[in-house]
This record gives sequence, structure tokens and C-alpha cells, in this order.
Amino acid sequence: MNERRWGGLALLVLLSVYFAFAFHGAHRTAVTVDELGHLPSGLLYIETGDPRFASLNPPLVNVISALPVMGALSGNDRALLEPSDDPFSFWENGYRFMEENRSRYLDLMNRARRGPIVVVALLGVLLFFWAGRLNPEAPVLAGVLAAGLVLLSPNVLAQARLVGTDTGTAFFVALSVFTFGLFLKRPTLAFALCAGLALGLAQLTKFYALLLYPSFLILMIFRGRASEPSSDPIMSPRSQGWALVAMVLVSLVVLNTGYLWSEFSAPLSDVTLQSPLMRSLSSSVLGTLPLPLPAAYLRAFDGQLVEVGSGMPSVLWGERFQGGRWDYFLGLLAIKTPIAIVLAFGVAVFGALRGHGLPRRESMLLWVYPVLLFVFLSLGDRRQLGARALLSAVPFVALWTASVFARTVSPRWRWASAALVLVGLAMTSFASHPHHLAYFNSLVGGRDHGYQYVSDANIDIGQGLVGLADYLAESGEESVQLLYFGSVDPELYGIDYVVPEPGELKPGLLAVSVSLYSLRYPMYDHGTLRPVGPVNIPLDPIASIGGSIHVFRIDP
Repeated sequence: MNERRWGGLALLVLLSVYFAFAFHGAHRTAVTVDELGHLPSGLLYIETGDPRFASLNPPLVNVISALPVMGALSGNDRALLEPSDDPFSFWENGYRFMEENRSRYLDLMNRARRGPIVVVALLGVLLFFWAGRLNPEAPVLAGVLAAGLVLLSPNVLAQARLVGTDTGTAFFVALSVFTFGLFLKRPTLAFALCAGLALGLAQLTKFYALLLYPSFLILMIFRGRASEPSSDPIMSPRSQGWALVAMVLVSLVVLNTGYLWSEFSAPLSDVTLQSPLMRSLSSSVLGTLPLPLPAAYLRAFDGQLVEVGSGMPSVLWGERFQGGRWDYFLGLLAIKTPIAIVLAFGVAVFGALRGHGLPRRESMLLWVYPVLLFVFLSLGDRRQLGARALLSAVPFVALWTASVFARTVSPRWRWASAALVLVGLAMTSFASHPHHLAYFNSLVGGRDHGYQYVSDANIDIGQGLVGLADYLAESGEESVQLLYFGSVDPELYGIDYVVPEPGELKPGLLAVSVSLYSLRYPMYDHGTLRPVGPVNIPLDPIASIGGSIHVFRIDP
């Protein structure tokens, strides 16, 4: 069997392992905080065509998640919710959709999770072929390693099975950079239009994709300096400018088409805004100018600014802090990156220092967006939401690592060393399955110690109710006192619970979401929202549910 067939077989094995992890994990993961709103957002947008239902995020990824659900809902029993100019109607619609579909809510959510799972699989296939193009001397090995570093990562698996925008953004951002790279190699109008199309699709996923515009500008400006002798053709500055203009125009056409050209070119002064930044722009001269953007897109962007500017704290090394800190994501990478990936990246760094790196243009293509994203997220006073914010940079780091790794390791040991990395990564994900969201590496003692370092999206966003229901059934307990960091009703999982008043714990079992050790959150309590946390339980837990929920025994 030739190497290409071996490569195809290896990719099929990777995809099979990935699907096994992802689909089984989806059924063992409770509905998380943001999933509550993402599914009805996509469903209602498909049904009504009203972009106001895409209230906190651009619609593309939520629409993809909603497609597998459409066949399970008849036209007479879908929730008829009212659209609103308020971006935070995202949450209200989520709660109403849950209540109107209680009997089948979990089935609908599991159906919706198929969409993100398939998108991540497509990302793995893209990386397989992209890495092969970057490494003609070892295309199959580089492709298998690049795909495996993404598909087998516990941090990717954690997000791949959730209805949300992070994994879809990772795919469409990678697709956009890939098509832009094709344009750089063959600067023709056709490739410029393809790059503009992919750029527009990326804008329909998440607002981080806005960083692609300065990324492409930087690559255009410095592409001449980054070119190797007798490399690809270099465009004149004038041609570069026109090519970028064409890409931007096409991307705006795609963006507005994604919003069905609703409220196109509305000035900021006509849009209801809440964040200080957008209000100040609205009251300036800019606020009177018609913008080539949908009003719903502007409202969603404004809502995101309000969220990241909220007073809800972040946590790192067990310390609560407001706003942002420069070392936050560095700290997360140190404790949540699997050791197998750290070793592979270390080999690649060593190889690059020894002169085995990619050509300068290819390195720039892979690194400009991740660097801009990391700097943007690390600096400033915005609330820092968690490691998932870096997910759209992961494909590029995996590509660079796999490519330089293949160039560094001796041909005699390439396959053995790559297999060692991938098997180690697969074993890591197997050991943490299905609790990938609470994964932490051995440097901090694994998932059972993660709550001592971070909170919220890095460890616990409500995913532990399935495990808690199993624990209660196995222990013979009929009810539990529950302090839960999550959006959905625990009764959906058959949990008979009461929410204790502060200082009024009763004898019996108490279950506490570990995020509530640091944060305050509105818990869904039998039809009402009750703020709970932060809590301090001066006892040792008798059980840990996937690292995200602690169970205590309260004695009389």
C-alpha cells in the first residue's frame, strides 16, 4: 500500500476515534450555559428569517446547529417567540424555548450538537490536506499529525460537542486564511473572489473573525519581505490594494446576505445601543453615516461589548479579578495544554531554531491571526472568558507544529515519533472522557484540582448534571440540595432538587458547581431565576462529578 493510501486510512482512523469521543461525549454532557440560547437563535432565524433572533452572535454557526433539529419539529408546535432589538433576548428566548419543549428538549439539543461535531471533522480534513501542501517532502505524515493534534485534543473535543460558535469560527477562520494563502500563490481575480467569499462566511460566525481584516492587510504589506528568492509572484502595490478592496466588498456582500439584507446601511444613530463605546460612536459624526452592515450585526456586536465589560470577575490561580490581565491566557495554556502537544510543539520550536522551519511567507500566513488574537484578548480591560476564546487560533498552531515537526525529525523516526504523539494525545482524551471540558494537565494534578486555579468556561459551565443524576441513582438518594452554575432546569435530568437559602443547609446531600466558589450566577430554580454564589463550604467533598460538581454530606 502506498503512502497516500496509508494517509487516507490514518485519517479515517482519526475521524473514527474523534466521532466516537464526540458523539458519546455529547450524550454524557448536560446542556451548558450558552447552549440554552444558541439553539433557539438558529431555529427561529431559519423559521422566521428575522435576524433579530441572531441577537448576540452572527447567525451562521447557530443555523448549522439548528439544521439537524428542523426535521424533529412540526410547523404547529415550534415555539413562537417575539423578536427583539435587545441582544439579551438571547437568554429570554432560550428559557422560553426550554419550557415549551420540556418533553423533548434534551433530544433536540443532542440533535443540534451533530452540527458542530461535523464542522470540526471538516476542520480536521482541511488541516490534513493543507499540511500536505505545506510539506511536499512528507505530506502524509504532516497531514495526519496536524489533523490529529486538533481532532484528538481534549480541549477541542470539549467544545466540538456543544451548540455554540467557537468551533464553527475555528473552521471558517481557517478556511478563510487557507483561501487567502491560495490567492497569495496565484494572485488572480478568481482566487481573490474565493478569498472574499470565505472571509465573509467567517464574519458570519463570531466577532473575533474581524481580526482577519488587519491580518490580511499585514500579510499583504509584508509579503514581499517574507518571500523567498524565486518564490511566488509579487503583486504591485496598486494591484494589492485593488485585490484587498475586492475581498472586502465580497465579504460585505456575503455578510449582508447572511442577514438577508435586513436593515442594510442603517446609521448607528438609528440603532438601539447599550455599550459606552458604541453609544459614543453613535453620537459622533460617524453615527450619521450609513454603514454597509446589517443593524442586527451592530446590535449583536454591541451586546458582546456589554458582556465583556460586565462586572462579572474572572479567575486565575485561584484569584478573582475584574477586567483583564496580560498573563491570563498564558496561565491557561500552561495548565490546560496536553503534555503530548507541549512536547510536539517543543520539537517544532527546536527545529525552527535549527533552520528546519517553514518558509517565511508560510510562517507569517499561519502566525499573524493567532498573534493578533492573543494580543487582543490578553491586553485591555475586557472580561476574559476562558481558553475557548483561543480556539480559532488552534488550527494554525497545529499546522505549524505538524509541519516543522515533520521537517525536524529524521525520516527514519518520523512516523514512530508522530504516532507516539498522537497515541499519547488519544490516551489523554480517553482518560478524561467524557469530562473534556474540565481537562487539566498533570502539572496541576488533573481535573479534580482545576477548580483551585480557574473557574467558569475553563472548568464548569453546567455540564455535570448527567453525572450528578447517575450518582444520585447509584447512591439511592431521592433528592439533593443543589447550587448549580447553569441555565437549564435540573429536573430535565430527573434530579429532584431544592435550592438552599444561604446559611440554611439541611442534613443530607449537597451538590455545588465549582464555578460558584468564585462567581455569582442566576440559577434556574423551578421556573424562576435565583442568584446563587459565591459559596464557601467548610467541608471536604465526598465525591467529584467530572471535576465540575462537588458533592458534600451535611450531617445533622
